[in-house]
Amino acid sequence: MSITTTIDQQMPLSNRLHQALYLFTWLVFFTNAIVIKEPAPCDLLMMGFVVIMPLFGMVRILPIHALFLACWAIIIGGGLIASGTHEFYYVSVKHMIISLYLAVFSVALAAFVSKEPEKKLKVIWSGYVCGAIIAALAGIVGYFNLFPGAFELFTKYQRASGTFKDPNVLGPYLVPAFLYCLHILLTKKLKDGLVATALMGLFLFAILMTFSRGAWVLFAFVSALYICFFFLTARDNQQRIKTIVLCLLSLIAFVGIVVVALQSSKVQDLWDQRASLNQSYDVGDQGRFVGHKKAAKIISENPIGIGALYFGYYYHHELPHNLYLSMFLSTGWIGGALFLFLIGATLYFGAVILFRQSPWMHYHGIAYCTFVGLALESYIIDSDHWRLLYILMGLIWGAYGACQYEDRMKQAPSS
Repeated sequence: MSITTTIDQQMPLSNRLHQALYLFTWLVFFTNAIVIKEPAPCDLLMMGFVVIMPLFGMVRILPIHALFLACWAIIIGGGLIASGTHEFYYVSVKHMIISLYLAVFSVALAAFVSKEPEKKLKVIWSGYVCGAIIAALAGIVGYFNLFPGAFELFTKYQRASGTFKDPNVLGPYLVPAFLYCLHILLTKKLKDGLVATALMGLFLFAILMTFSRGAWVLFAFVSALYICFFFLTARDNQQRIKTIVLCLLSLIAFVGIVVVALQSSKVQDLWDQRASLNQSYDVGDQGRFVGHKKAAKIISENPIGIGALYFGYYYHHELPHNLYLSMFLSTGWIGGALFLFLIGATLYFGAVILFRQSPWMHYHGIAYCTFVGLALESYIIDSDHWRLLYILMGLIWGAYGACQYEDRMKQAPSS
């Protein structure tokens, strides 16, 4: 997963500059895994990314990116208008400003990936996976309290949260890192996949220790989806046989990891509690599904929305735990509808190029399969400020832009 080479002092400035910009990109995605407090180091780097990459010509701005940005601008504009409908407007405004920064980063990432996608996706996923290693290790170290203070620092609700503020964020974040290592295992010789295999075990164990039901289901669904995608795009039957064999072995290893983990009474107790579908915050008068009904009613009565976060302050004891309802509440009917359009467009654009042969096809497959799962999970969780959501959208719109540009170049008359 090396991402840079030693920069020779005699290397031309342009090459050294590109090395520095790629290193900066790697750091952006590496630090995205460290969000114990906000603002986090990655926030400063992400804002720098938005400025620096266009400044040094590292982006390719296409009409599709203008559409992406315009949709976000209208959504966030609707959110700012809705923020003025209540006395806690400053809370809602702050929330929408953060949304604006994440959206602008996502658009910049799309423009970045659209130019030389193969090189850039390698750097991006390398940084992402290395950050995920730190997050996963922190979660495991914290859960088992392997040094004084680790439990307090790296867990929440007695569940592994690692370098994130919430176990429900750590689990999904590790899923694409697991897929990346699975991709290496399936495409490299077995002896070259030993490190990838070890990292898959690390990520899987950390996901289990989050005790996040959403993350568990997301992991299972996305892994199955990616395996099907890889099987269909395998270069020959030999690789397909290898895929089947390794998946069966991985399933056996997964069962083994679960059995070993359950030998701990601490893990067993929390497993029994979290494996239940009848959690107190799901059912009852104050459960999340009652919150869904309340939110839907309020949406129907407020075309311009009620402003971000206000639902949890005034109408219910918590947010609705549904990304789509939250967006309608925060930004009104127009903003909510446009957000649904963005999700649908991302799913469509990603699917259109999913089986397109390219050196970076499987990098796109990792992002797309994860996004499909996250879009479904967002029905039961508020993921509107998860950086992973914006990263995946940027990667998919960027990959689609790269394919659009390539097609346009092929159709252009030769001089």
